[in-house]
Amino acid sequence: MMSYKILTDSACDLPFELLQENQVEVIGLVVNHDGKEYVEDNWQSMDMHQYYTSLQKGATPTTSQITPARFYDFFKPFLEKGEDLLYVGFSSSLSGTFGAANVAKNMLLEEFPDKKIMLLDSMAASAGFGLLVLEAAKKKAQGLSLEEVVTHLEELKFKTNHIFTVDDLNHLKRGGRISGFSATMGTMLSIKPILYMSKEGKLLNIDKVKGRKKSLHTMVDYLAKGLPNGPAEKVILAHGNCFDDATHLKQMILDKNLANEVMVTPLGMVIGAHTGANVINMVFFGKDREETVQKA
Repeated sequence: MMSYKILTDSACDLPFELLQENQVEVIGLVVNHDGKEYVEDNWQSMDMHQYYTSLQKGATPTTSQITPARFYDFFKPFLEKGEDLLYVGFSSSLSGTFGAANVAKNMLLEEFPDKKIMLLDSMAASAGFGLLVLEAAKKKAQGLSLEEVVTHLEELKFKTNHIFTVDDLNHLKRGGRISGFSATMGTMLSIKPILYMSKEGKLLNIDKVKGRKKSLHTMVDYLAKGLPNGPAEKVILAHGNCFDDATHLKQMILDKNLANEVMVTPLGMVIGAHTGANVINMVFFGKDREETVQKA
């Protein structure tokens, strides 16, 4: 069996230390904030609290996809070492990053025609495809081949559920997710949307509740609904500088015995630029995404 390397990008919102422990290499997306360009590096070059506080004060950072040239330089050293590649990437429906990886792949296959470069479009974002990356690493450690891992992930990716809530509706307004009127009224009435990611990679509203406390309870209800057979093996909660709320949600999940493990991790700069502060994204493997959010 040929050796292969698992690769991903920083929008997976997993701690770099955890990726290193699982022998996964990562490339950073780009954020332009306050006149400076940052290559996302798991909060090493930017203070998370400072970043999210600036968003609450009206800052509007922009993000840039990874270019084909950067992917070329990222992939090539592993191929030169004789390794095949599996890249698990940010949803193509939300970013041009996956398309850029495909351009680099085709360039490199001309130089390394005997190598395998497999790209998995996660149709997921944030810790949603982070969960798939960890699953890939686990299956590789169990001895599965590159092709077997890809087949497994393709079967699993639409069972990767994202349920999330935001505290400030205005960032969704800026991103065109809701109308200005809805954002204003929602803020006045403390309405908190509950959203999910569809199979097409779209962010869709599935519920509206009053107050932050109710929104967290509703997320737990969706988790319970989305589990086919007992507790989830792992739930990841990615948060936008709201550690206390995420920790409270973790305890609620554990108290109801809905997960064997709940991991709390910061949301990165790229995803945070589009959601604003105080978002909580809950991801888990469960039922089909559409089934989880289907109304009775």
